[in-house]
Amino acid sequence: MATDEAQVAEATKDIKAGGSSSLGKTIGLGVGLFVLVIAAQLVTSIVGCIVMPGLMPGCTAHVEEPEGKAAKPGAKKAPESKAPPVYFAFDPPLVVSFQDAGTMRFLQATVEVMARDEASIKAVELHMPVIRNNLLNTLSGKGLEDLISRDGKESLRKECLAEVQRILKANPPKEKDSKVNIEDLYFTSFVVQ
Repeated sequence: MATDEAQVAEATKDIKAGGSSSLGKTIGLGVGLFVLVIAAQLVTSIVGCIVMPGLMPGCTAHVEEPEGKAAKPGAKKAPESKAPPVYFAFDPPLVVSFQDAGTMRFLQATVEVMARDEASIKAVELHMPVIRNNLLNTLSGKGLEDLISRDGKESLRKECLAEVQRILKANPPKEKDSKVNIEDLYFTSFVVQ
């Protein structure tokens, strides 16, 4: 019986000793994996920025040298920064009547244009009578199907934008350095009755 108790005590001692050793190994392994993951992320981001600067977030793109200095092979041009958009709403909204299957219908559309400079907006204001006239003619020439379908509205929006751009191109500003560019046109309200 004494030998059985001695064997149990010895086995318990081995388990306790092995448990603490096993716990130390587990903690060491966990810390080692954590350090390895952090190092891999750091190395990956550094190598990624060098190899693929345009695809890695947080990397600065290579900036092309000013004229007169040779650009490095493979260097990319920095994207041009655009000015913030400037919007101008046509006031009052455009209202046209049209006939559909013997019924008189009305369209009321609020239109806004978008440019990147005040000179373009001032050109729209200057030529507003011509722009309104031509847009009213464009809108009144459409049928109900063109005005209620999503594709029809998008097609009409593009047609109106092209008309505004055409008018401004035909009437360039007097200043030689001024360029007028309306980038887009939006219907912010579109009601058909």
